[in-house]
Amino acid sequence: CHWAFRFFCICGKANAACQPVVNSWGSLMADWGPLVAEHSAALQEFVLLARRVSPDQWNKPIAPGKWTPAEIVSHLSESYQVLRGELAGSPGMELRLSRLQRWLLRHTMLPRILASGKFPAAARAPREIRPREVQVDATGALHRLSTEADAFVQELFDPSRRSARLTHAYFGAMSARQSLRLVTVHTRHHARQIAAVS
Repeated sequence: CHWAFRFFCICGKANAACQPVVNSWGSLMADWGPLVAEHSAALQEFVLLARRVSPDQWNKPIAPGKWTPAEIVSHLSESYQVLRGELAGSPGMELRLSRLQRWLLRHTMLPRILASGKFPAAARAPREIRPREVQVDATGALHRLSTEADAFVQELFDPSRRSARLTHAYFGAMSARQSLRLVTVHTRHHARQIAAVS
């Protein structure tokens, strides 16, 4: 099985590498509290690291062809904003793949990301959450991120929304727990990038 890193799995015949990772969300994340705490810790780690980025580095790419720290913060803020919008009734991310492709990724790639805490190196962010409102001021940008992230968790934590299904462009519909776990992993992923320049 060869994984193309734009979230598409090209498989010949079924084999062990292409089988879903056995991981029941009901047993793994039965308690909502630890999941919220894990997200909070990831967000705090990211903000702490981003505050250490020098003003000179804030608007410079972290590596050739990569985003700047300012753009990374904007990207994270956009991610939470899109999810909050969908919770409020607005359209979520546009689905990019076929139903079969999304099913394959949701049952193979998604569990691997959640278990390992790592995204494929060349995975491209969906269009809706690419940097748009990039703030040159780090303090303002991080305040916006913290506000969006905290509001998302608070809104998702509402018991009436724990059965919500949120849309990911490549995975399709995800549960509230899957969504919160994914944004936690996502935030830690970018924290590692920020750590390299902070």
